Amino acid sequence: MTTATVDFSTTSNATLYGSDAQKTITIGINPVQAMWAGDANFNGSLQYTGANNDRDPMLVSIGSTTPNNTLTGLYTTNDVNMDGQVQYTGNGNDRDPILVNVGATTPNNTRVAQLP
Repeated sequence: MTTATVDFSTTSNATLYGSDAQKTITIGINPVQAMWAGDANFNGSLQYTGANNDRDPMLVSIGSTTPNNTLTGLYTTNDVNMDGQVQYTGNGNDRDPILVNVGATTPNNTRVAQLP
C-alpha cells in the first residue's frame, strides 16, 4: 500500500478523491485547506435537518430540554468547531458550522463525505 501525503497549507493541491473534498478557510491572512466539519454522527454526510441529522446528537448531549447548556472538558465528536466545548446556541456554537457547510440558505442540503 502506498501512502499519499496531502499538504493542506496550500490551496493549489488537488484532492485525491471526489470533486469537493476540501474547504478553503483563512487562518490569519493565509488561505489554507481543511476538511469539512460537522459529521457528528459519523454516517458519512453532513445533514442539518431531517432524520439522522448532525445537530441532534449535540442537543442530546447537553440535555435536550436545555439548549442553552454548555458541556466543557470533553473530547467528543459533538464539538464540531473543536473549541473544547459543546454548545448548541449562542456565539461560537457547534450547530452553525454544519449549517454553513451544507449551505446556509439551503438547510435541507446534505454534503456527502469524500476523502481528501
